[in-house]
Amino acid sequence: MEVEGGATLDDKAKRMRDLLSSFYSPDPSSASSLPPNTSSRFATLDTINTASFDADQYMNLLVQKSNMEGLLQKHVEMAAEIKNLDTDLQMLVYENYNKFISATDTIKRMKSNIVGMETNMEQLLEKIMSVQSRSDGVNTSLFEKRNHIEKLHRTRNLLRKVQFIYDLPARLEKCIKSEAYADAVKYYTGAMPIFKAYGDSSFQDCKQQSEEAVAIIINNLEGKVFSDAESIQARAEAVMLLKQLDFPVESLKVKLFEKLEQFVVDLNLDSKELTNSSVDVNGSPDPGRVPDVAPATAHEASVREFAESCSCL
Repeated sequence: MEVEGGATLDDKAKRMRDLLSSFYSPDPSSASSLPPNTSSRFATLDTINTASFDADQYMNLLVQKSNMEGLLQKHVEMAAEIKNLDTDLQMLVYENYNKFISATDTIKRMKSNIVGMETNMEQLLEKIMSVQSRSDGVNTSLFEKRNHIEKLHRTRNLLRKVQFIYDLPARLEKCIKSEAYADAVKYYTGAMPIFKAYGDSSFQDCKQQSEEAVAIIINNLEGKVFSDAESIQARAEAVMLLKQLDFPVESLKVKLFEKLEQFVVDLNLDSKELTNSSVDVNGSPDPGRVPDVAPATAHEASVREFAESCSCL
């Protein structure tokens, strides 16, 4: 019985030693640094934590070198050290166990999240496949009618342009009545390419009526250009509209300069008449009377300014 109990204790100690050795992972190089076949006490004690530790040799040396009191003291010291190591090992096991439990919970949460994500991805894939299937069905059903639909769309656009051409004379008449000459020029210039291509055949009547309305617009714009009651900005805008209608603007410049020259001649005549009328019977001028030529001078400056602005166009 004693032998069997001793063997059990030896096995337990060996397992504990192996566990501690695997936990602390001793460096085998520390044992190899010692000289081979070392039998001294200090060399054995230095290698107690290495894989090459010889327990029998250590016990033999300890029995030879120590008395009974020393052996008991060594036993107490080793028992206390083993107890401390057992406590530390248990604490380490508990700490690692808690970490292992936390890691397990984290893995479970990740797995549950991934499972939900997979479900959502599967649902999304199903919806995408459904949309793609419906899109393929629509494309298949409209493939044969696509050319017909495009043809109808082109026909609709053409009919809208034709309707615009037929309504153009009425539009121009409304613009003339409301004096919206800018809109009238925009409508007519937009229809000019069609009139050039089909004005002598399909749209001959529309072209003729539109040209008659445009002639009235040109006449009204010319009247605005030569009207002294209009502002410089309005007269310049009228010149720009005439230019868009391919009206020869150079002729307007010539007429304006002729009008300016005639105005200067008339102004000189009026100035001479005013000067002669201011002279009294004795041939001396009346100092209390000054010729009123300021308004005429202002009008001359206005005409000259407009003529110069037209010359820049």
